[in-house]
Amino acid sequence: MDITVSSPGSPGTSFTENVKEKILILFDVLERNGNFASMGDLGAELQRFGINWNYARNILPFLKNCGIVKYQEASPIENRSFFTNIGYAYVDILRSIKAVKEEPESGLRREVLARLERIQQAIYFQCLVLMMKNPECNYGYDFFDVLCFVVKYGSIDSTEYLLIQHEREVHPEGYLDAMQDMVHRYRSGSIAIRIKTRTKNGESGRAKSVNSFPYVWGNFVKAGVFEKREDGRYYMAEDRMPEIQNAVQEVGACQNSVHRQSK
Repeated sequence: MDITVSSPGSPGTSFTENVKEKILILFDVLERNGNFASMGDLGAELQRFGINWNYARNILPFLKNCGIVKYQEASPIENRSFFTNIGYAYVDILRSIKAVKEEPESGLRREVLARLERIQQAIYFQCLVLMMKNPECNYGYDFFDVLCFVVKYGSIDSTEYLLIQHEREVHPEGYLDAMQDMVHRYRSGSIAIRIKTRTKNGESGRAKSVNSFPYVWGNFVKAGVFEKREDGRYYMAEDRMPEIQNAVQEVGACQNSVHRQSK
């Protein structure tokens, strides 16, 4: 079975160790300076600390969508309000983890790091919830669909991720339910699904393989709500089920509200 779908959107990044380090530098730069007149002025200052402005402009929209920072491109920057409350909490936990890692190896150090990591994952997931609730985030629906799909069908792989995109194009309403038979047939091996994605801006319309699934599962794994098993599929972390179910209800209610207002 051959299917061609539109290229899914993606944040193009996640909270990698490098991004976390840049968040701390950004926070310190804002804390040590007066208000910046523009994003360009902030960028010039960041470059003094080794952060390429083009790189910063790639990660800042992701941080904004996740509720870590808030800013307007054409407006002056108020340093003290650039980071949100959840942004301050995330910086605090990153600083704490960094400080504990500098301590000598011990059982206590491992225990404290494990506890801090759980807190970091909880904050991370809340950031993803904010991103999924943000109607201006063009990839929030993809994340939410994956979360709902795994709740409904128990796990997901890259083929099923792209199958979601296809079903959403074919059945705009109720597509996660509509694909039930195809999912069961695919998992039983009774059908083979070959999916290609077309670029959204390709003038020729030529299909090529582009898969943003690694960004989706990567963020959910880092948030501790997904885990990859030996079969190569991604499953929910059982101990996070209450958070996941609450998130599905919360984001679903928010998206329904936005949908009603747009009619």
